This record gives sequence, C-alpha cells and structure tokens, in this order.
Amino acid sequence: MPGRAGLTRSDAVVAAGFVLAGLAEAVVLHRRPPGLLAFTASGAPLLAVLAVRRSRPVVPLCVIAAFAVVGTTVQSVFWPGAGDGGGVWLFGLMFASYSLGAHGRGRAVALGGLLPLLVGLAVDLPTMSGWALVNGVLFLTVFVGVLPTAVGRLLQVRRARLTALEEQRDLILREQHDEREAAVLDERLRNTERLQPALLDGLSAIADRAETGADPGEIEQAARRLLGRTREEVVALTAPVEVPEPPASPATDHLSTLRTAAQRWAVLGAGAIGAGLALESTGALSVPVGLAVGAGAAVGLPLSLVWWRPLTALTVGWCAIVAFSRLVAPLDGSLSGTTFALVAAFAVAVLSTRRDAVLGLGLCWVGQLVGVGTDDPVGEAVIIGVCWLGGLAVNEVSALVEQGRANNRLLTGQEEVARHRAVVEERLRLAREVHDQIGHTLTVVALQAGAARRMARADPQRARQVMETIVGAAREGENAMTGRGPTDLAGLLQRTRDTGLSLTADVADLDTPGLLDPQTREVACRIVQEGLTNVLRHAPGAAATVTTRGDVDAVSVTLRNGPPTRGGGSAGGRRGLAGLRERVAAHGGELDWGPCEDGGFEVRAVLPVRRHQEVGR
Repeated sequence: MPGRAGLTRSDAVVAAGFVLAGLAEAVVLHRRPPGLLAFTASGAPLLAVLAVRRSRPVVPLCVIAAFAVVGTTVQSVFWPGAGDGGGVWLFGLMFASYSLGAHGRGRAVALGGLLPLLVGLAVDLPTMSGWALVNGVLFLTVFVGVLPTAVGRLLQVRRARLTALEEQRDLILREQHDEREAAVLDERLRNTERLQPALLDGLSAIADRAETGADPGEIEQAARRLLGRTREEVVALTAPVEVPEPPASPATDHLSTLRTAAQRWAVLGAGAIGAGLALESTGALSVPVGLAVGAGAAVGLPLSLVWWRPLTALTVGWCAIVAFSRLVAPLDGSLSGTTFALVAAFAVAVLSTRRDAVLGLGLCWVGQLVGVGTDDPVGEAVIIGVCWLGGLAVNEVSALVEQGRANNRLLTGQEEVARHRAVVEERLRLAREVHDQIGHTLTVVALQAGAARRMARADPQRARQVMETIVGAAREGENAMTGRGPTDLAGLLQRTRDTGLSLTADVADLDTPGLLDPQTREVACRIVQEGLTNVLRHAPGAAATVTTRGDVDAVSVTLRNGPPTRGGGSAGGRRGLAGLRERVAAHGGELDWGPCEDGGFEVRAVLPVRRHQEVGR
C-alpha cells in the first residue's frame, strides 16, 4: 500500500546524493562570507530526510519546506547582499512533492500544493510585488508543488490499476484451470462410460467361462476379439484431433489511449497558456491588447494539437513562442513562458514514442535556452528534464497497463485452445491406460488359452491349471480397469512363465521394506508388465530376464530378451513403450530401449527413490 514501503537502498542513495549536492552547492555559491557557508552547509544534512520518502512521505516535504523558509529568512537578515541559491533545495522540494503524490494517502496529498505555496509567499512576499510576486508564487505552487504531486498521484493510480490487472489475470488463469479440469473430467467420464463396461464385461465373461470349464479354444477366440477391440479403441483415442491455433498476441497501442485522454487537457492547457501570455504582456509590458491576444493565440493553437502530432505541434509551438519573445515581448523569466517549456517537455514525453520524446526534450532545451533565453540555464535545464522524466514515467506505466490488458485478452482467447489440448492429453492418457491395463492381460489369456487347447487331450490336469491362470489374469485385468494397478509382481511373473516363456527374474529389491512408495512400485510393475507383454507378442520363443537394483537414490529396472526362436512375431509400433516413457517421466524417472547385439531387445528404466515419509510431506 502507498505510504507503507520500508527504507530501500535506492532511497538511501538518493538521499545521500542530495546531501552531497547540497554541500557542493554551498561551497560553490557561498564560499564568502564564511558564516553563510557554515550556515548553508549545516542545513545540507537535513536533505537526508528524503530517505523516508516512501514510508513517511509527508515528513520530507515538511522538513524541506520549513528549512527553505527559515534559511531564506536568516539569509535575508544576516547576509542580505548574498546572491540567490538553493537550487538543490528547490529540486529536493519538487522530489518530495512527487514522493508525496506517489506514496501519500488521503488528504495529506494536498500538502503537495499547499506547502510550496506557503514557501513562495514567505520567501517572495518581503522582497517582491506585482507580477514578479505572482510569477514567483505561482511557479513554486504549480511547478514545484502541484505538478510533481499530480505526476506522483497519477503514477500511484496507474500502479493500482496495474495491480488490479494482475489480480484479474490470476483470476482468469484460475478460471481457465478450473474449466480445463472440468473438460478433462467430462472427457474421462464419457470415454469411461463408453469403454469400461465393454472391456469389463468381456474380461468378466472370459473369467466366468474359464471357471466353468468352457472350451479353451472359445476362450482364446474371445480374448483375441477383445484384444482387437482394445487396439481399435487405443487407435481411436490416439487419432489426430483438430486443435484450433492459439490466437496471435494482440498489438498494444497505449499511445492512442493516452492521446485520446489528453485531447481535452491539451485544448484547456493551450488556452490557459495563450491567455497567460496575453495577460502578462499587456499588464507588465504594455503591449497592445490586439497584438498580445493574437500572438497568444498563435502560440496556443499548435499546442492544442499536441495530442494529435506531438513533435510537429511542439516544433510549431516553439517557433511561435520564440517569435513572441523576440517580436512581441521578452519571455525570459515569465510564468507563461516557463509554463510552456515545462508543459511541452511533459507532453512530448507522455504522448510520443521514445525516439520522438528524446527529440522533443532537445527541442525544449534549445527553445528555452537559445530561443527565449534565461538567467539560470542549469536550473531551467534541470526543471525541464524533471518534467520530461515525469511524462516518460507516465508513458511507461501506461504501456505496462495496456500490455497487461492485452495479456488478459490473449489469455481469454487461448482458453478454447487450452481446453482442446487438455481433452487431447486426457485421451492419450486414457489410451495409455487401456493399453497398459488390458493389453498384457488379454495377451496372457489368449496365449494361455491356446496352450490349454493344445494340451486338453494330452494333459488334462495341466490344462486345468492353465485355466486357473486364465481366471487369475482376467480378474487382475478387471481390478486394473477399476483403478487398482498391477502390484502383484510375483503373480505377474508366474502367469507369464505359465505361458511357456523362459523367464529369469531378480526383483527382490522391489520388495525391500521401506524402499519404495506404492506409486513408484506400481510404475516399476508397469515397466515389467509392458516389457513381458512385448516379449510374448513380438519375440515368441525368446528367453527373458528381469533385473532390479535399488540404492539410496534410485531403483533401476532392466528387462532383456533374446532373439525369437519361433515365427509369428511382429516388430510392433512402440506405442506402449512411448506411453510408458511418458508415465516414467511424469514420475521423475527415465526410460530407454533398443536392440541388443545378439538380436534381442532391452528395456531400461531408472526411477527415483521416494520413501513413504517423503511422499507424505
């Protein structure tokens, strides 16, 4: 919140810079008499109060304003002949006014205009009168107090709007996340309602027929039909889905927004400056009224179009102001001439691109220092630069606000794309689940049923044992379809051996107490299941070896098979391994595979060790 920020390193550096500048100015301007040097140098450390400009924005303004009044009064009493100084203090007062607008709250912000007014009256009232007094008081009030405070306040409002846009962006992201989750759940429900009953009924029917002693040949055919249906569903789920292209990032043009908002103010400001020029020239310099009004209008007219073509309008305006100063009345030190210079610097920074803003700054400096003239070129340059920086800050903040709005519009337009992609990802996940959960089961059932069919006459007892294996495999497939993944590794290995596969397994590390959490063990079992399924499908007659090794950081799973010894195998599309790699990667592990030199195949996986206490954190 404004007014609550703590002391920062940049604030301390700024305050130290003002103190050093105040000491340097005292040495340069008041080396004689020594008393005045000591007095002005002793006041410079008070500028350190600018360090608390964020947390206590009223304090620096009050301290600097009070010392400005006291210092001017003491100097006029004890050293009345000393030259004017205090440029650093004037700049410090401007900076304190800006900080009050940027970080102050409530009615305290009004002090940004009130205190410089009081300073102007206290400093100029004893020594000035007439237009000189009016110019001095108005200058301090407007350009040292009101304008910096207004710029700071505007930045505070812009900052608040930017924060609101960030909060709106977060809200949009949360809503989009919720909508994507809803789309995923809907897709999951529809596909589950379509797939699960058919697959569950098929597995249940196979298990029931195996339990009742049905013909193994019929069971084999039923398993192969269901396996074919499963593959068709996997292919359907992984079919390309048309996803709309994400919308292009919208172009942001904050300058058009600023220029539209500035149109009315440009006309009002131009009228005020033109009227001020006419009043000052007729009142103080006795210029004919008609000439003064016409010349003031000639200056105000191009300035009123600054919102449309900033650099062009100011170029014409500066030509008019220089002509006014040379042909109508000198403007050096006049309030209206100074106002034009400061307004021009602020406007060209707010309403222009960066390149034009830099050109406009140079135009304002040249126009004021060369065309109009000044007794204090450094002071004029500093004040013009401050106004230009204030306009540049408003320009930058407006650009941020417009970019934030554009980002929010872009996020809103991307929601449809994100929703489609979420649905596609859910379909791929479901395809992987169906492939992993049912493919192995049906492959084992089909192979076992074929074996039972062949040995039904020669070895009925062995055929009945095979049928019991079929029942177990089908029931496990039902469990997998209802969300219970394969964790009975011993049963998985035994059923695979029962198909006739020559299998050697060293998997004791997976059963080490406390080594793996259930999710990691399930992923490891999935790897073994997929590898064995691929051996049965694509390398008939090959011998296989499963090895696991665990340590404090990771557990490795390696499944290797030799070359096939019987025909009937196929190369396979690696779809199951690709899906398994995604599952392993999501778990933080790595999966790789490839052919062996002897014509066999090897699958290698490394899973990070996640103990029970780590999972529960």
